[in-house]
Amino acid sequence: MDHTEDTTRVPAGNSARTLAIIAIVISLTAPFWEGAVLGSINIHLPMARALADNAVALDRLDRRTADIELQLAVATAQLGQLQVQLAETTTRAKAAADRTATLAMVELVTALRRIGGFELELAAMRATAPDQGELKPLLDRIEPYAVTGVPTAAQLRQEFSRLSARIQWTDRGYLSIAWVTHLLPWQRSANAAPAAAPADTTPQLLGQANGQLGSGDLAGAVATVQMVGGAHQEALVDWLEDAKARVAADAVTQRLNDQIGQRVSRGAAQRPGKT
Repeated sequence: MDHTEDTTRVPAGNSARTLAIIAIVISLTAPFWEGAVLGSINIHLPMARALADNAVALDRLDRRTADIELQLAVATAQLGQLQVQLAETTTRAKAAADRTATLAMVELVTALRRIGGFELELAAMRATAPDQGELKPLLDRIEPYAVTGVPTAAQLRQEFSRLSARIQWTDRGYLSIAWVTHLLPWQRSANAAPAAAPADTTPQLLGQANGQLGSGDLAGAVATVQMVGGAHQEALVDWLEDAKARVAADAVTQRLNDQIGQRVSRGAAQRPGKT
């Protein structure tokens, strides 16, 4: 009887130990499979439901991030195309502005070489080339003549010839009167020596200026005429203003021609070669 009781107790003890081990394993591994098992029988725990919601939210966030990245890539490509188009447009606009300024320069040069006004050409030049630099004082000098035009070198030469002839005839008249007055006895005493009259260089200066005008040296003629003094200077004031305007107009023409040549050369260098 005692032997039989011992044999029945051993399996019972082993079964309890096995059940305990199984319970420990289940409790340790339950977080990994209980949600799926219970979900298969439509039983959802709060933690499992929260995890599922988070997974769905993360999936939506991933899809939205992918969409945003795609849109960003498209926007970046479009921005690059717009930048290229803007650069091309800017280049074309600059080239068009350069061509317009060059055309305005050509028109002003042509107007300054002919007889007549140049008001529109000067306004176009100032509008298309606002940074006039060293040309500004020259343009300011000729601007009062924009409506009537700057007298040509031929007109100035003819006018100066007329003025110089009139001045010389006037001087001759004054000399004859002075010679008569010096003969009058009450104008001087018998023992007094006549005062030496200052030498008049006006005839020589006028002749020199006429020679300079004949050789085309208008600037030199202006410098010579400015040395004429006395009452004759008043008779030459208007002519001097016209002559200075013509000198300025010629300087503007020369400098504009230089700029036009530079612009044309630069445009030809930037133009792509033909294959």
